[in-house]
Amino acid sequence: MEKKDIVVAVHGNDQLEGGVYNVLASFSCGLLKGFQEIGVNAYSTYYCSNNNINFNLAIGFNTSCLDFWQKIMSMNITNIMWSVDSVFAQNYNVIKQFLPFEKFIVFEVTPADNEPVAKYLPSLRHGYIPHATDMDLWKNTNSKKEIDIVYFSSIIDYEKKLEELKQTMPELVFKLMMQMLEITMQNPKLSFWQICQALTSSYGIELDADQYLLLFQNVSTIAMYEQKVKMIQALSDFNVQIYGNGPWEKYIKGKVKHAGSCNIVESVEIMNKAKISLHCHPMQLALGIHERILNASAVSTFSLVSDTPSIKAEFGDSFGYFNHSNFDDIADKALFYLSNEDERLKMAQQAYNITKERHTWASRAKSIMEIIR
Repeated sequence: MEKKDIVVAVHGNDQLEGGVYNVLASFSCGLLKGFQEIGVNAYSTYYCSNNNINFNLAIGFNTSCLDFWQKIMSMNITNIMWSVDSVFAQNYNVIKQFLPFEKFIVFEVTPADNEPVAKYLPSLRHGYIPHATDMDLWKNTNSKKEIDIVYFSSIIDYEKKLEELKQTMPELVFKLMMQMLEITMQNPKLSFWQICQALTSSYGIELDADQYLLLFQNVSTIAMYEQKVKMIQALSDFNVQIYGNGPWEKYIKGKVKHAGSCNIVESVEIMNKAKISLHCHPMQLALGIHERILNASAVSTFSLVSDTPSIKAEFGDSFGYFNHSNFDDIADKALFYLSNEDERLKMAQQAYNITKERHTWASRAKSIMEIIR
């Protein structure tokens, strides 16, 4: 089937409304525009429905337009769910529900899902495609760089969460979870699957899907928030502005300020004003990349990120990297890049060029069309 013969419905509408801080909506708008930029007839699913437009491919993020899915696939039309996280972090039950449909496909944002999906969802048709950025939305406004370091992220009270799990989990399960958590914190480059396989084989146990989900969701979540906190605490002597929800006040100290939450449009403006954008790569996206670094690069803001092989393989020396296990070098790295503007700007320009060439929604749309053909 040629590109000109395909009509694509992108789940969601064409407005920046939907999802936490409108991030999900920005993905939908970006992907829709990406298809249109490469010459594909693409419309929002709602537009197709309201205007009786027939389409032969539907795609969307997470469970967007879920009410349409069964009808779409019953008409022998392929429906792609593009996960915004590991399929084991969210949406697992929805994916399981639609497994029987031949026309149901899942795009994952982490290659680390491949092996556990093969074990626990063996009939699922799936593949890895990372997210992208919209360079018309995330645009360099040449604003004055008046924020030293910015971090866009929400947290939970992970210490309280741990205490609750200790009270409610079976003792042996909690013990296994704590061992996994300890290994994760010491070896953040490992995926949960790798850690799980090593531990369960040493104990001679086999986890069913529910047990795997329980451990994955708790270990990856607690590790992610604890890593965020440790990263920020290691930067207590710097002017860091944090944007996001959660009890940041419980954990921050020194010069670090919690500036509240912001939506996607506000975050573009703030990112433009930052000298450095932080990224601590979460276990849920092990072996993958994250839209935060793409968005920062799109506006030519320098990224200081955890030393993550998949990010380093893609962006090389255009980012600064810090130790993700103990954060013992992040302060020195931050000081160096704040003090060396020419170096920082040169690296940010390199990251911009890589992002423009390989990580726009139009480039993802091209990849998808190649898969479809």
